Amino acid sequence: MTPGQVAVVDGTLPELEENVVDLVRDSYKVLVYGGVLHSSRVLRLMDLGVRGYVPETATLPVLLSAIRNIAADRTHLPFDPASGRDYVPLTTAEEVAANAYFLDDEELPRIEVASRLGIADSTLRNQLASVRRKLGIPPQASRTAVSRRYRATVRHAAPSRQSV
Repeated sequence: MTPGQVAVVDGTLPELEENVVDLVRDSYKVLVYGGVLHSSRVLRLMDLGVRGYVPETATLPVLLSAIRNIAADRTHLPFDPASGRDYVPLTTAEEVAANAYFLDDEELPRIEVASRLGIADSTLRNQLASVRRKLGIPPQASRTAVSRRYRATVRHAAPSRQSV
């Protein structure tokens, strides 16, 4: 395999976490397939860098769709990561901040993202802390892990119809 390619890992492996950490460290896009894992374990794997999970009960088209999503730098989860939590919708300011920091300008330092948004760094820091809290993401989670979880949680708006 070449780094950057999708690696499909057996979800029933006894040392699953160690295996995925090694693959993520080697720049593979990891999809866990198989077993029936609890959502908390799947979210833990996402925090370690896994891009998606497909349970053994899924159909072949679901598995193939997941592989395509992972290859296209998206995520795939068989559940809503925010379900089971007391999720409070994001404010407009929090959504703008999270989109800019976690989706649009992923490579820029926080202070530069704040500058582009025209807000103070401390304001952006507070908005991002609120987003993490509302999504149930621990403060020590890496930016990459939070970005993956946020991306998996975001509801993409349906494309609008253009008038003819």
